[in-house]
Amino acid sequence: MDVSSKYFALLRAPGPDVIRHMWRFLLDIHRVGKLRELASFILWEISHRLYVYQVSNRYIKFTDHACLSITNECTSSTGDLISSPFLTENGLCFRAVAIDWKYCLQTTDGFWLGCRYSHLNALYGSDDESQSAVLVYEFPHPITSLFISRQNVLFVCSSGMVYKSDDRGASFKPVLQLSSTISYFLFNNGMTELPDGSLMIGEYGSIWQGRTWQNLAFLYSSTDGGNAWESSDFLIRQGVNKHVHLVKYCALLNSVLLTDGDNKKQLWMNAALAQPEPDQPENGWRLLTKYHHQTGGYTSMAETATGVLFGSDYLGGTNFIVKTTDARRFEKQVLPDPYRRSPVMNMVTRHSPAGTEIWAASYSCLSDNARSLIMCTKDAEKTWTRVLDFDGTKNEVRLVNSSRDRSDALFISVTEFGGNEAQHRHRVYKLERTGRNAPC
Repeated sequence: MDVSSKYFALLRAPGPDVIRHMWRFLLDIHRVGKLRELASFILWEISHRLYVYQVSNRYIKFTDHACLSITNECTSSTGDLISSPFLTENGLCFRAVAIDWKYCLQTTDGFWLGCRYSHLNALYGSDDESQSAVLVYEFPHPITSLFISRQNVLFVCSSGMVYKSDDRGASFKPVLQLSSTISYFLFNNGMTELPDGSLMIGEYGSIWQGRTWQNLAFLYSSTDGGNAWESSDFLIRQGVNKHVHLVKYCALLNSVLLTDGDNKKQLWMNAALAQPEPDQPENGWRLLTKYHHQTGGYTSMAETATGVLFGSDYLGGTNFIVKTTDARRFEKQVLPDPYRRSPVMNMVTRHSPAGTEIWAASYSCLSDNARSLIMCTKDAEKTWTRVLDFDGTKNEVRLVNSSRDRSDALFISVTEFGGNEAQHRHRVYKLERTGRNAPC
């Protein structure tokens, strides 16, 4: 049951039995602990309708550059995805690549590893990242996430098991069993490495059991390079009812940042080398956002030399990109309509010759009126460029590669939905170049 989706649908198309449905809906959200989230949704909606955000200048500012748009005219008569091998606009050029990466990441010596839409069970490797790939290893079940350490130790999650490889995927050993077979960690956001080599994983998954969620909100840590793991249920004991969204080390704050979902949507911080303070619940974790209206539970994070950005997770509500430089003051910018109801699912830092860029993907499949967007900024978030606008009920566009220090690579995947998952069509593009007048 997606409570946010139900709320959004009721407001969009109220029927004669709306009071009865709303009463049942209120009972539902009380049972799953989302009353505070609903109150925040209403508060943010009123603020938007009364132009409070406009008066306070809190909307994200988009440049005037025209953006690419996936429409019916972009597909060929045979139903193939965008027929052109290039996506170009205002100096931006995305080139279609031969490898249909679903997830990919880069080793320190430039070798690429990842899984493909056409072969989800398998790990592939590539020297040229875009035109050819070789099968490296095959798992019994689909790969659900990947992570690579600074020492090129590779971790792959599949069917609730985390596997480790010390030889770039030639061999694997299971090192961590998560609490369910559908559990995994969110790619690019749910696993991290600390300066001393310690590793952390936040468990993610959604299992509805009768009238409540199965609680998967476990945090795992390893101090020996990922061979042995310790499990912590401190989030569950703090009242979190579902899963972990984000676990990432932040160099600017020298801390690990953690966000939880579903009922509380909080932001936590752990000073990586500091001793726990008396008011911290366990092992140094300190709560930064105690109340829901403060925003929290972010699904994405990106870091630059000047600040940390978070992307909110309020499907059907109002979504934000939030910036902090000190974990005390948080500057919230609202996604304007028609993107406001689309959560910011992922963010990637790209180090281009022109400077540091942040790329963000917002996505919603609730309605064709709630548009989805790939956007980027290179001026310290003063303005954002709308790069690719799309209807999330017909397509999904994802950021495919993880952030790497000093990497200039950027891949996006474009999915055209079919009648079922087997009929979905996928195409992957690489940001090939940006012209002199390009927005990013």
